[in-house]
Amino acid sequence: MLTWTPSDVDVAPRVSRRSLFRGACGLGAAALLSSCDSSTPEETRDDDAPKRVVALSTGHLDYCLALGTVPVGLAVVAPDATNSTGIPRFIRDAFGDKYDLDAIQIVGERTSPSPEKIAALQPDLILTNKRNDKSLNDQLSRMATTVQTTGGSEAFKADLAIVADALKQPRAGEKLLADYENRAREWGRTRGDSATISLVRARGDQYLYFGELALASIVGTDAGLTRPPAQRFTDVASRPLSPEEVGMLDADWLFYSFPKASRSLTESALWQKLPVVERGHAFEVDVDPWFVNASTVAAERVLSDMQKFMTK
Repeated sequence: MLTWTPSDVDVAPRVSRRSLFRGACGLGAAALLSSCDSSTPEETRDDDAPKRVVALSTGHLDYCLALGTVPVGLAVVAPDATNSTGIPRFIRDAFGDKYDLDAIQIVGERTSPSPEKIAALQPDLILTNKRNDKSLNDQLSRMATTVQTTGGSEAFKADLAIVADALKQPRAGEKLLADYENRAREWGRTRGDSATISLVRARGDQYLYFGELALASIVGTDAGLTRPPAQRFTDVASRPLSPEEVGMLDADWLFYSFPKASRSLTESALWQKLPVVERGHAFEVDVDPWFVNASTVAAERVLSDMQKFMTK
């Protein structure tokens, strides 16, 4: 079958012209869920829209559910990178009452999904991304129409446009992004400061600190927050952090997630003496929306967490 990539459908020019879906009024978290309904007055479901979708990342899952489509198959995150063994808790919190998420078949990890399990689901659309192995994407394209997103937190807004077009819900996608961005800007306006935020997580027994490409950093930027100088890098999403380098984490606010670390950085004297920790401005957060997923659904959750913690 034909492999449908952004260039094939002229997605990139559309994203540029629409400035990544900017312009609609935001109504907050409640508006996010109301816009998830594909029967919204803004856009009715296209009869030709795909009905059997396999999503090869949890970010794809977020967008499908937010746009009113429950995938038949899903590839999940590797166990050492998540708090979940399948569908993350924050997604269940957002959509579990609306959809039967347990009916979604797991087809493997997102870095190595099973082509056999995918084929058995008889998909009419496979959502993959350019970071996947080319031979895998070539194999998938022979099963069904495939749409390749860019992948990575830095591309989450543009990837929404690609998925929304693939599901024939472009205006609903525009509204999802506009609602989130307007909510972030409004909070920044009412807050009235450019406080710094610091981001760190554990993956297995390794600690990582995050630069400006991280989803949570982008959310912070959208809300008028800034990053400490040591965390303003843009060449990679994260860098390793040794326990001796804890001092670079100091900021006005610190957000961390150590779900499965073999040792806890928070027990060290260097951590406990950080000014941000001593002020009570360090908060543990859910690794999945903050550091693993990349979508407007995750961004909404990160924004909600920031608003909750930064009022204390």
